[in-house]
Amino acid sequence: MLNTTNLLSIKFNTIRPETKPDKNAEAVQTQPSKPASGLISAYLENLARINTPAVTQTEKSAPVNYHNDLRKMFNNNEAKILAIIPRTFNAKDTNGNEYIDGNEKHGTLLNAIERLDEVKAQGFNTLHVLPIHPPGKMKAMGTAGSIYAPLDMLKIDPTLIEENDPRSPMEQLKAFVDACHQRGIRVMLDMPSCASYDMFIERPELMAKERDGLAKTPQGWNDIRMFQPWEDEGKRTLNPKLLELHKQYIDMCIDAGIDGIRADVSRAKPVEFWDIIIPYSRMRDPQFGWLAETYTYEDASPQANMPFDRPEDSLRAGFDLIYGQYHIFHEFPKASNFIDYVKDNLDMSYRLEKGKSLIGSFATHDDISPMFHGGVDYCNLTTGLQISLPMLNPYIVDGFQSGDYYDYPYRDKFNPVTMTDNHEMTVHYGKLDIFNLSRKPGGNHPEIGEFMTKAFEARDKYKNVFTKGSFIELEKLGDTNDQIIAFARHYKGKTMIVVANKNIDREVAAVVKVPTLKADQDIKNILPSYGKESILQAADGELRVDLGPSRIHIFEVDTPQIENYSNKVYKQNIF
Repeated sequence: MLNTTNLLSIKFNTIRPETKPDKNAEAVQTQPSKPASGLISAYLENLARINTPAVTQTEKSAPVNYHNDLRKMFNNNEAKILAIIPRTFNAKDTNGNEYIDGNEKHGTLLNAIERLDEVKAQGFNTLHVLPIHPPGKMKAMGTAGSIYAPLDMLKIDPTLIEENDPRSPMEQLKAFVDACHQRGIRVMLDMPSCASYDMFIERPELMAKERDGLAKTPQGWNDIRMFQPWEDEGKRTLNPKLLELHKQYIDMCIDAGIDGIRADVSRAKPVEFWDIIIPYSRMRDPQFGWLAETYTYEDASPQANMPFDRPEDSLRAGFDLIYGQYHIFHEFPKASNFIDYVKDNLDMSYRLEKGKSLIGSFATHDDISPMFHGGVDYCNLTTGLQISLPMLNPYIVDGFQSGDYYDYPYRDKFNPVTMTDNHEMTVHYGKLDIFNLSRKPGGNHPEIGEFMTKAFEARDKYKNVFTKGSFIELEKLGDTNDQIIAFARHYKGKTMIVVANKNIDREVAAVVKVPTLKADQDIKNILPSYGKESILQAADGELRVDLGPSRIHIFEVDTPQIENYSNKVYKQNIF
């Protein structure tokens, strides 16, 4: 559980206001030399390993006209990301009983291609593909095992492969990636932070141990075992065999045409590890993108035996973006707490090199479905915020767009074809179930997807405003419960006003001060209406709008000089 209290209490420095290889080649084992004494010498040795190849490089398989630009997309806040679980993404419930029986069709890499046109039409340009490796079988959870407890990071889960297709597993992966690229969709593959008990038995040199010699297990994660990143932690020398494994993983990804990696629980590896691995990837592909799963600063790690979470350290180590704390949006008690967090991130961008960013993770595969927090209107509220907040790449988990509750109703049923040695089922109420092959994803609210698609279209239409524009905190009048979110985005004379009601239960009358706004001005709502119609009135310097529960509006207004009349103008550090 994340320490949200610390998040809300921490204040950063002063926010900056506006101022005028062959695919069958065998891996080459790295032979590290003995480091010289001293931390500096050890660190320099680690950096030298960047130039050590893991496998013979080959040309990337890709459509003729496709060139990876994922890193640029991340840095410019242009990625619109959909997270998918391949084994359920296009599963076929042919008998209509709402779960996938053992004789029905699971999701595969090839049948996932059937849904790519749908993904493109919804406005996504990037897929985050959750791990595709075979899960461990020993001490596993659920009927399928956890995709975050891999048996082998360099192999593809047989359940994702079409048995009757003559192509090899790697060729089927390439076919899926190429189909994405042909539609202008980038592909980011999830790299697990840990491994399975099977790997602990088979490759103990990679694995961390407790003082009693038993496998080190992150607190609360009973099915996975931690890697050992250090050869000698005191001397700050890294485990060369673990480095080698991850170089091979990167080569596998790039050979398959993958555009980037999402690093699961990035804090499980030290900064020194990423200082080698990330530059290694960019020797092969300078545009290879990196997303770190890291959330916030914590006085203590959510897992007691895991390193602390330090997002800025990940960004300094070469990651392009991190997870924003938007998945706890429902836990921010006041609108001002939320606005303060936005400003904290803008301030952070000035402590780093240009272009560092966030994903708009109002929900991930670890979080409760937004439907549980407030239904359709709440989902639309989070979508409206995702397209309009600064320093953000919108991020959606598949099923959100249809109102999926992620609530697997058949907890006592097991897939007849089990992948585990036991039938312990871990079910998180309202969270995406990644432990079984029987889940059929999807909900019954297509209106969420329709609104999301329109919102993405609006973001594309006003791309410069939303991706480059300043963030202007607007004054609210009479908001005694501090539930009204009000801000402007402005770029080169064009202004968008965002007004939203954070409260999921009651209507509010919002009165927002908008500098230079005129009473007779034409005001355009750029998002399609949903829910109860709102009453809108404009006065000189003031906008009045009635907002239903979880209602959001984004208005285009003609206020080209608004930045000159506000003392709360903030900008992100962009290219």
